[in-house]
Amino acid sequence: MKFGRMNRSLTSLRYPFVLLALSLSCVVSALSGCSSAQRSAIGANVDSPVAIASHPTLPVSYVLNAVLGGEFDTGSLQSFEVTAGRDIRLLGTNEAPRLGTALAVAQTGGFLVAGFSGSVAELRVFQIDAQGRATLSTQPSDRVILPAGRIGEVKLFQPAGQQDWLVVVSQADRSFEAKVFVYRYSSSKGFQKLLSAPEDFYSPSRDSPLGSYTMAWGSPIVFESLGLMVAFPYGTLGYLGVRPSVLDWVTGKTDSPNTSADFRIVSAMVVDLNRLSSGATVPSALGFVPLAFNAEGKAGNAQNVDAPENKTVEFRTSYQSALAIDSTGSVCQPNAPATALAANTAVVTLNNRVADLVALGGFNTVASELRARLEQGQKQPVLGNLLQPRPLYVTPSLIGSAEADTFIPALKLVRSANLCTLMWLRVERGRSILGEERSQFQIMTAAVGGEQTKLSSPLLGMAAFAVNGSVVLGGSFGANQLQQFNFDGSNLQAGGLFK
Repeated sequence: MKFGRMNRSLTSLRYPFVLLALSLSCVVSALSGCSSAQRSAIGANVDSPVAIASHPTLPVSYVLNAVLGGEFDTGSLQSFEVTAGRDIRLLGTNEAPRLGTALAVAQTGGFLVAGFSGSVAELRVFQIDAQGRATLSTQPSDRVILPAGRIGEVKLFQPAGQQDWLVVVSQADRSFEAKVFVYRYSSSKGFQKLLSAPEDFYSPSRDSPLGSYTMAWGSPIVFESLGLMVAFPYGTLGYLGVRPSVLDWVTGKTDSPNTSADFRIVSAMVVDLNRLSSGATVPSALGFVPLAFNAEGKAGNAQNVDAPENKTVEFRTSYQSALAIDSTGSVCQPNAPATALAANTAVVTLNNRVADLVALGGFNTVASELRARLEQGQKQPVLGNLLQPRPLYVTPSLIGSAEADTFIPALKLVRSANLCTLMWLRVERGRSILGEERSQFQIMTAAVGGEQTKLSSPLLGMAAFAVNGSVVLGGSFGANQLQQFNFDGSNLQAGGLFK
């Protein structure tokens, strides 16, 4: 499969296990709706915890139970106290729709937004009290219906000086059907849609010399200090154009835009959230920055086209997950050995066999260049070679069998004493192992990948985790259990279970 294109059958086989589980659950739900079978109330049970998030200031984490198997009548949102050296303690359970797949907690700690991917895709607001317990809001304005599709991620951002919030939502991640939405939210007025990508700025046309094709972006992140939203390209379907080489683009031999190539299909979509929320049209609030690096996660050499590092340099698409390192929005600022992860850096994982990790620095330059172009009256500008790629963990050793594929569903920052560093969950993927996937937590505690902290999870079917300081809460939809892990700055140790 070439970068910049996606094949329907191949892509569907490479979906993470949760996508398959959700699809099967939706079928079961549709069929069971015709029967008179009675399901029991979920109560305090854990069932398919595929979304977990943490409170910004309290030792509390939130678990969204999707109930993939359909055993219970509803799903639930649970609030847990998670403290190092203590067992997980349930603070409260709130019934919620089934198939909850995404969570985001406001940095004020006053509320959270949950995404549900059932027959009706929707966002719901939960209010959070002083003890950290979340309760489903009963206000009609605290619910919004989305177009049909699986909700992948939800991000919350409050622009400086504004009372309203911006909510970023992704759907159908890692497929050519992926979409990204931006909503404005206030407790008094509810949700107002500001952006739907790519529909709001691109319409396929049979008259186009490049043919009729679709584009998709996902894995959104927000740089709060920059007021910038970034979504990464998953590729395109049906593209007939002939793209120039990366070196032609870098050295200025090719103009952008041009009639033979659409650089948007290999670019991160960047949105000026301040401009968008102030009433600018969508084409006047966004732009694109092409993404290119070689197989080692490094930039090409524009001065010497015959340099060895140029042999594999190309435009890159098909990303798996991403994390913004930001001077405002990040829970801490990475330090040694993660000092390369300075502010304005995006950490991305590729949707390849071994889920390589690459850091893309320079989004402050992207934000400045984007705003300068937009102020000149340009619409949807394609920016230049502004990002600096750096390998973080390229072609790591695989979990277990050398034949296993892995993917990384989430990246987080973890703190312990004076250390702030990167942490991720690497999960085995494959057909016919649904709920039995092995997984491994990895923490950047050394400059060399092989020397970094690793801990294989004792639970199979891990789908999500959240970090609260130095405490990690992981969820298994294979075992329907939660596991606490404690990080002391050099080692990660498994703690208590909740089931």
